[in-house]
Amino acid sequence: MTGNLRIPAIRADGLQLEEHRDFQERYWRVQRLAWLGYGLAMIFALLGLTGSGGALHMQEIRFPGAVAEIPRVARWEAWDEIRMTFTGPGDEHRLRIGTDFFDLFEIGRIQPDPVESSLGSHSHVMSFTAEGTTPHEVRISTRPMHFGWTRFELGLDGENRSVRILVLP
Repeated sequence: MTGNLRIPAIRADGLQLEEHRDFQERYWRVQRLAWLGYGLAMIFALLGLTGSGGALHMQEIRFPGAVAEIPRVARWEAWDEIRMTFTGPGDEHRLRIGTDFFDLFEIGRIQPDPVESSLGSHSHVMSFTAEGTTPHEVRISTRPMHFGWTRFELGLDGENRSVRILVLP
């Protein structure tokens, strides 16, 4: 021993170093778990489970004579789009959205503009005129104002469904 420095002993394999093998093996295990976590996060992102695109980003809700495409996962304060496609006949189509939706989301634009809009005690009802052959499409730009699980009622031409969206921060 020279001064305050301790010279490590020579190991059986001829190396003269001091190692903390237990610590190093624990560190490697944690590192492999982190790699697995990052890999899963990348797969979730590619599938669309983190919002903004991907195969599983949108959910399709079927109604008699209509289909609604709604984000399954949305991002807090990021714009997204809800699309309703009316395939059934009719000169007018009605869209009903529960008031819970308006507590959590901001509406940016509705295309085409509804010809009539009315507020009920638990919902907002919009009417759209339909001309020509089907399908007719309504697009609504939305932006979540809070994060977490959200649930609201959606109705197309008199049929109602419950919709759930996960809003990520």
